[in-house]
Amino acid sequence: MALALGLTGLGVVQAAPATAAPDDKLKTRIDAAQAAVDDVAPAAAAAERRHDRAQALVTRDSKRVKALTKRIVRAKTLAETVREQVAADVLAEHQVTGGAAAPAARSLPADSEVLLSNVSVVSEDTDGRIEQVAQSLATAQQLTQRRAHVREALVDQRATAKKLAAREATAAGVVDRAQGEVDALEAELAERQEEREAEQAAAAPAAPDGSASSAVSYAMAQVGKSYVWGASGPSSFDCSGLTMAAWATQGVSLPHNSGAQYASGTPVSESELQPGDLVFYYSPISHVGLYVGNGQVVNALNPGSGVQVSGLHDMPYSGAVRPG
Repeated sequence: MALALGLTGLGVVQAAPATAAPDDKLKTRIDAAQAAVDDVAPAAAAAERRHDRAQALVTRDSKRVKALTKRIVRAKTLAETVREQVAADVLAEHQVTGGAAAPAARSLPADSEVLLSNVSVVSEDTDGRIEQVAQSLATAQQLTQRRAHVREALVDQRATAKKLAAREATAAGVVDRAQGEVDALEAELAERQEEREAEQAAAAPAAPDGSASSAVSYAMAQVGKSYVWGASGPSSFDCSGLTMAAWATQGVSLPHNSGAQYASGTPVSESELQPGDLVFYYSPISHVGLYVGNGQVVNALNPGSGVQVSGLHDMPYSGAVRPG
C-alpha cells in the first residue's frame, strides 16, 4: 500500500510560550497545523476503509467455514445412519434365509465401495440406500475440500487484515497528533485573548456607581434653568451650586465654592474621567461642572446661558476630582 506516502513528512509544529509571538503569527501556525490535518486525514480514511474491507472478508469466510463444517457433519451423519440401516437389513436377510452370508453381513464394513460389492446379495431397496451412502460420503469429501480452500484463503485474509489494522492505527495516530497540535494552538490563542481582555478590563475606567449616575441625572434635569450667583436650586443655580445640589441628592455634601470643591475630592486624570466627576476650569479655579460622559459637561455657565451642556474643552481645562 502507498499509505506511507500520505502520512510521512508531517512536521508537527511545536507550541511556543504564550508571549513569544503576536496573535497573527499564532493564527498562521494554527492554519499550518490545520493544513497538516487536512493533508493526512484522507490517507487515514483510506486506510480505515481498506481495513474494513479486509475484515469483512475475514468475517464472510469465517462464516463460510462454519457453514461448510455443518454440512460436512450432516453428510457424514447421514452416511453413517444409512450404512447402519443397510448393515442391519443385510444381516436380517441372511438370518432369514439361513445362508452362510450371515457372518459376513454382521461384519459389513462402513466403506461404501465394499458395500457396493455386496449388491448381488441384497435387495433392490437396500442397493439404493447403499448408493445414498456413497453419495453422502462423496458430498462430505467435496465439502471438506472446499472448506480447506476457504480456510487457506482465510489465513491470508487474516494476515492482510492484521497488517491493514496496524496501518490504520498508524494513520489515526498521525491525524490525532496533528489535530492535537491544532487544539493546543487554538487553546493558546484563546488564553492570550482572555489575558488581553482581562488587561483591557483592568485598564478601563470603572463604570460609575449608582450615586454618580443619579447625580448626573439630577443635573441634566436642570438644563435650561437660569443662572443666579449664589443659588443652589431649585429654580436657579450658579456653577458650584448645581454640582453641590446634584451630589446632595445622593447624601454627599460639597462646599458651595468651586475651589473648595476641587480640594474636597480625589483627583483624577482626564483619561480616567467618569460620569459624575467634577470638572474645573481656569487658573486659579473659578468654574466647575459635572462630567456626563462622551466629552461633555453639564454646568451653570453664566447669567446669559444658564444651565447647559458644554464640551469638555470649551473652556480652559484645569483638572477634575471624584466626590465621595
